[in-house]
Amino acid sequence: MNAPHDLSAPLNTDAALVRAASELVPVLKQRAATVDQMGRLPQETIDDLNAAGLLELTTPRRYGGKQVSVRTFLEAVSELGRGDASTAWVAALINVTTWSAATLFNEKVADEVFGSPERARVVGVLSPRKASVKKVDGGYVIEEGVWGFNSGIYHANWDLLGIPIVDESGKVVDQGVALVRASDVRTLDDWNVMALRGTGSSSVSVTNLFVPNERVASMTKAIEGEYGSTHLADEPLYRVACIPMLAIILAFPALGIARNALDTFLELLPRRGIQYTWYTKQAEAAVTHLQVGEASAKLDAARTIIEKHADALDACAASGQTMPYMERAKVRRDVGFAETLIWDAVDTLATASGGSLAALGNPFARIWHDARVASLHGIVTPATNFEAYGRLACGQSAGTPLI
Repeated sequence: MNAPHDLSAPLNTDAALVRAASELVPVLKQRAATVDQMGRLPQETIDDLNAAGLLELTTPRRYGGKQVSVRTFLEAVSELGRGDASTAWVAALINVTTWSAATLFNEKVADEVFGSPERARVVGVLSPRKASVKKVDGGYVIEEGVWGFNSGIYHANWDLLGIPIVDESGKVVDQGVALVRASDVRTLDDWNVMALRGTGSSSVSVTNLFVPNERVASMTKAIEGEYGSTHLADEPLYRVACIPMLAIILAFPALGIARNALDTFLELLPRRGIQYTWYTKQAEAAVTHLQVGEASAKLDAARTIIEKHADALDACAASGQTMPYMERAKVRRDVGFAETLIWDAVDTLATASGGSLAALGNPFARIWHDARVASLHGIVTPATNFEAYGRLACGQSAGTPLI
């Protein structure tokens, strides 16, 4: 194995982390069939990500993590996306939820999560399908709860689950998240989908689970930048705006999928003609030149948009200032727009691929499906994000607290 994946050669620069992700691309492509068959990432992939430090991008440096910038997070995950969309998705979700665990909770909780010899791998779901919670002495009991789409749960040791925060009378007074051990969560093994199969995004449930007060955080406070991690107050990464961070990272795998789509299309191009035309070589057709030109422009535009916001999140956090409300709304708007550009570009290339796309063995078909499903996550849905920003621009409320 190459040196960048060897723990004896620590990855101490951002460039080395991105390079390590790039070097995994060929082997990730080779494991595509295994990933789809298993419905989760194979242990070999988890081992490779661990060895490269790519599941510790947001783990605090004081606990041995990489603690990278949002921009480096983007670059590393999008590189993984060139190899396998599911791997990039799991890396993005584990890292952002690990960031949430480091950011939202106090030093006592951080020591518990990150201080053990076992690497902390945190996953989570913000919105429950069902959650019945009772306030008790010292904390809360989740009497019954079910959460869907818990990406990466098969590789996690902690789970961050959205719950209503209630008072002693049972009245809901806030929305929050509860940090629980993955061993206390039941995985329902219901992930059977057409794309992003290797994310293992199964539903989970808990019954009569006690969560101490210190492992429950207010989302209302988090949205406004009131974080529990006062011990990390001088570290810019843990001052990044909450909802923009949770939203933007979902575009990181999509950028990698997009790059893989264009590369794969051009790689397959010399083998194809265009049916029912005089073109025996698709690469010679003007329509192909137009399709590639437009698709590549959209993909470059999407990347430029996401890079701009990643840099803005880093800069704002470094300045110690809270990101202005409308700027936060703009991140959500533009994540939705970037996803639109990516999907339009990939679909254009898929259309240019013709009937061969129906073959299950066609590598572009897998990319096409992954790109479509990646764009359907609720927090990146373009119409929802456009409406929220448009409402604010027109003097109305956003219609959601998640800004």
